[in-house]
Amino acid sequence: MLVNSKLFLNLKSFRVRWKVYAAFNVLFFSCIFITLILSSLFLESPLYSGWRPNVPESLLNGSWLLMLLGIFIFNLAFSSLVFVTLPGFLFFPLSAGLLMYRGFLWGLLLYVSPLNVFVVALPTVLLEGEAYVFAAVAGTVVGVSWLKPAWVFRHSGFRRSEALKKALKESLAIYFPLVLLLFSAAIVETAAILFLA
Repeated sequence: MLVNSKLFLNLKSFRVRWKVYAAFNVLFFSCIFITLILSSLFLESPLYSGWRPNVPESLLNGSWLLMLLGIFIFNLAFSSLVFVTLPGFLFFPLSAGLLMYRGFLWGLLLYVSPLNVFVVALPTVLLEGEAYVFAAVAGTVVGVSWLKPAWVFRHSGFRRSEALKKALKESLAIYFPLVLLLFSAAIVETAAILFLA
């Protein structure tokens, strides 16, 4: 029952805010693409010799399940919640700005990666990147709700406290597919690391 209500809330959120999701997707993935293009124009090509994934040996020699859970928990707790969503709660443009910054960093990381790593990492970039787009939308909705409730919910009758409660509820609903995306990305990333190791 709880899963159905979360799914319903998220579908409703997506239907109402599809322009925000689309804009954040364009922002994030174009930052990656533009960084790749500019890096190839202005930076020297990196040299590769005996490239290995930058993963602690203890993880490579340990359990793949622990690696998967470690990647998932880190990306959920730190990369999504702390780095992208929570700053938007305080000042809503921060979620979009930090999403763009993450796109810039990923563009640089992909530029310095060998072609085989780039190809193997692409599914992870797509899944994890989409999760961060969801995290940015969640932070933006909550951040705008206490500043301009009418813009978020299209009802001028909401008080700020009511709008904030509704936005937090919507943000939790947005995190349901985000968790699924991040778990899928952690599976793909773990497989990629084990494949490249």
